Amino acid sequence: MNLNKKSIVIYLCLIFSLLTACSYREFEDSLKQELNNDEDVHVNEAIVPEQPAEDEEDDGLFFIGDTIARGGVEYTLNDVRISKNINEVGLDKVDFFWQDQIEDNGDIESGYKLVTVDVTVKNINYTDYELRTNPDLERDKPNLFIESYIGFKDDLEDPNGPFIIETSYFSEHPPIEQDQWNDYYQFLLDHGEEVDAIVGWIVPIDQLNEESLYYLNGSEGRAEDQQYFYIISEGEIVYRD
Repeated sequence: MNLNKKSIVIYLCLIFSLLTACSYREFEDSLKQELNNDEDVHVNEAIVPEQPAEDEEDDGLFFIGDTIARGGVEYTLNDVRISKNINEVGLDKVDFFWQDQIEDNGDIESGYKLVTVDVTVKNINYTDYELRTNPDLERDKPNLFIESYIGFKDDLEDPNGPFIIETSYFSEHPPIEQDQWNDYYQFLLDHGEEVDAIVGWIVPIDQLNEESLYYLNGSEGRAEDQQYFYIISEGEIVYRD
């Protein structure tokens, strides 16, 4: 009788263990599924348009001479240049944010070229958040960030992207000693004022000679809201037909 009781107890323990194990596995699988559903799955929404834009706020492509208007700021692309030496465009090495690929005589490192754009930036009615909300702020002009990225079509639309090239040069950067390069891409511009600026990037020649290159506008926002100046195609500067 005692043996039978012990057998029954052991049997019940085994059944309980099996049920508990099954329940835990089900719980674990359910938890994993829940976590997977909650994970942010990266989806690159950047799509470079193929048709020319019809107006300043269109989602089509823009070219030299065109203006993009967004967020109270206008960008007009005046010119694009491709250079082997920074002296060709009258630039000084000490003003570059990234200087490692520039020789002392101004030559760009072998395998690369300098791409620069001449742009006119006009502040129509943009005011930055700090200026709007802080009455004790010392400055009285809005603080803007230059549009500082270019990208090749395949890199911009890469499923894991978008991948961009960051600015090496901005002509209107504040004095270096002012903030030790921390505000290099920033500039003050009041309502109704405009500034002519040069923005530059050091770009691989092989990629430049084979792919289409674009200057991004709205790059700090959502990828699907960006607009594009079409600037180079297979090593040649692009103009609107």
